[in-house]
Amino acid sequence: MLQGVLSNEQRHEQMAQAKGPMLKKKTHFNSKWASIVCYGPSLADTWQQITRPIVTVSGAHDFLVERGIVPDFHVDCDPREHKARMLKQPQKATTYLMATVCHPSWWEVLKGHNVRLWHLINGNDLETVAWVAANHPEGMTSMISGGSTVGMRAMEVMAALGYRRFKFHGMDCSYTTDRHAGLHLGKEQSKIFVKAGGRVFQTTRQMLEAAIEMEEFIKTQDAELAFFGDGLMQETALQLKEIA
Repeated sequence: MLQGVLSNEQRHEQMAQAKGPMLKKKTHFNSKWASIVCYGPSLADTWQQITRPIVTVSGAHDFLVERGIVPDFHVDCDPREHKARMLKQPQKATTYLMATVCHPSWWEVLKGHNVRLWHLINGNDLETVAWVAANHPEGMTSMISGGSTVGMRAMEVMAALGYRRFKFHGMDCSYTTDRHAGLHLGKEQSKIFVKAGGRVFQTTRQMLEAAIEMEEFIKTQDAELAFFGDGLMQETALQLKEIA
């Protein structure tokens, strides 16, 4: 199991600084497809195929804005400071669905924009559930759990808004010469090699964990998924017959 980058105490300190209206969960699912756009290298090959509503994560936001496409939603949940510096072109037409644990510098970046907050819960993190109950009881209905990556978490956030059909772009969980579709400010991780469908992919422990989580999700959850592009995740989905 991968460790979080902050202690719970540090996470709760950041959560306490988040200000804004909370995300309101829907009570029913709709029949629409939502496109979740991640920042893997294959995004450079498939971005012109993306359909609305568009949900970006990480650097995919500015990647699309630079190409004349304004996302309908953007999701972020990483508590580190550099993530806020990656979003340089916030848009008035975009709804920013932000975890309260995000670094406080985000709130200056998104000042004057449409923001909805939600509380991120990791697995059986009863300590954070207790913190929300004690410090922000009105946020108890805005807690969202999910996978270890923002792409997985974006799916859970959109499920809270009534979606259960998802198209994924750039969710490669692997890389070729580049780890992302463009500039990324995160720290480099050691690469490993894994095999899927008779092919060998370069990846990292974190990316591999994400692919395993998604594989388990596909096998066990009632949702419709389609994956665009080429990478470890897409090959895994192909083996499970979940590919565009």
